[in-house]
Amino acid sequence: MAEKILLVDDEEGIRRVLGLSLSDMGYEVHTAENGEAALQEFRNNRPPIVLADIKMPGMDGIDLLRKLKAEDPDTEVILITGHGDMDLAIKSLKYEATDFITKPIEDRELENALEKARQRIKLRQQWRSYTENLEDMVRQKTDRLTDAAKEGESAEDARFRRLFDELPGYVAVIDGDYEITAANKTLKSDFELDDPRGIHCYKLFKGSDEPCLDCPVAHTFDENQTCQAELKFTPDGAQSRHMFAWTTPLQDETGEVSRVMIMMTEISQLLDLKDHLASLGLMVGSVSHGIKGLLTGLDGGVYMLNSGFSHDDPEEISEGLKTVKTMSDRIKHMVLDILYYAREMKLDKQPADISEFVHETAEVVDARAKEAGIELVREVDESLENSRITIDAEQLRAAIVNILENALDACAEDREKTSHRIEFRAFAENGAVCFDISDTGPGMDAETREKIFKLFYSSKRSQGTGIGLFITQKIVGQHNGTIEVESTPGQGTRFRIRIPYGE
Repeated sequence: MAEKILLVDDEEGIRRVLGLSLSDMGYEVHTAENGEAALQEFRNNRPPIVLADIKMPGMDGIDLLRKLKAEDPDTEVILITGHGDMDLAIKSLKYEATDFITKPIEDRELENALEKARQRIKLRQQWRSYTENLEDMVRQKTDRLTDAAKEGESAEDARFRRLFDELPGYVAVIDGDYEITAANKTLKSDFELDDPRGIHCYKLFKGSDEPCLDCPVAHTFDENQTCQAELKFTPDGAQSRHMFAWTTPLQDETGEVSRVMIMMTEISQLLDLKDHLASLGLMVGSVSHGIKGLLTGLDGGVYMLNSGFSHDDPEEISEGLKTVKTMSDRIKHMVLDILYYAREMKLDKQPADISEFVHETAEVVDARAKEAGIELVREVDESLENSRITIDAEQLRAAIVNILENALDACAEDREKTSHRIEFRAFAENGAVCFDISDTGPGMDAETREKIFKLFYSSKRSQGTGIGLFITQKIVGQHNGTIEVESTPGQGTRFRIRIPYGE
């Protein structure tokens, strides 16, 4: 029997053409022209996979995704985006979209996204089968394990007690008052408890004095059904941890649910990896278009060079050389940004002379500033002369150069003023060193200021990748520092980076 798929797009032509492709792939295709119709079609046919355009009138793809996930969290939703919809694509992944594909849709990209959805469905089915079997086995023995005395228990009881203790992750049995009546060895060890019995689960796992909202244990008591849920642990004084939990009801002789067994495993690293890989995939899609533009510009520069040499035209040679240099520099910085984001960089912090750091950082962009006729001022407060700060000078310099180059770009594009100035200053403030970069460029509106540190957001249109300031903020954060921006349209922009002195 063909697998069902729901195709949602407000353009009839796309529904017709893409529907034919999906039918050729073996799917039973259902279609809808908008979000409201898609919800009704979904309720009628329950397709496991939904393919929807992200931009539609009325209910857009993001809203549809959220509503579908609310009705059935297992639905695999693939969104179709345009190249300018990267913010929406990132947002969709936060709402558990399976994948996204960009227009124009290529068959291979579509097939890969559908294969990913099918694999997720298959793995979920296999995992459910496994956990249900495990629940049945543990349920049969749990009552005997929790009630039996350590001394004098039978060999069979001892064997199953060992099994209970050795189960991976955290396993606990909880009564109707939300008190723990039994726990496995891993839970006792990680929470440093010899005997957790009698402790309320919400106190242990959340540091709360009240039962949790949307508690899977409460749901199992109420519905007498197994439940799966993602939980966020915030024990007293401990770092938050993301867990995936399964619960199963334990019935007494009358068939009533007297206790609930909960099994939990940590997924914090898995979520971090998922987010990183998803963002990396988005970055590759975004950067590929930027690289194409830069390569086109590079070709243009090479053409001008060849033409200049052929016609012995020094002016054309100079212009071509300038274009080649500009495009090469941008490609270099783009590649370095990609490499930085693709791998989690570890800082190599060493004491550095603050004055030398400021002057060496300014030197990186000094030639470009002079070429553009932009005044670049560097200044180190007298109180910092001969002072040192513990930093990874190479990484922090790259972060500040990102800001300086953005300031140069902004000033160069501002035709409203006849001259421009960039100031790069360092001074001490409240146990930290402040690096100020201010320019007299066109400034930014409030909406742009809110978005500039977001991954893939760029105010430079095709010339920017939207990675630089995201990485700048990341590097500053790794130095336990902060970064702030002030900007007024028509009056310029100021960035302030605060870095503690360190060791």
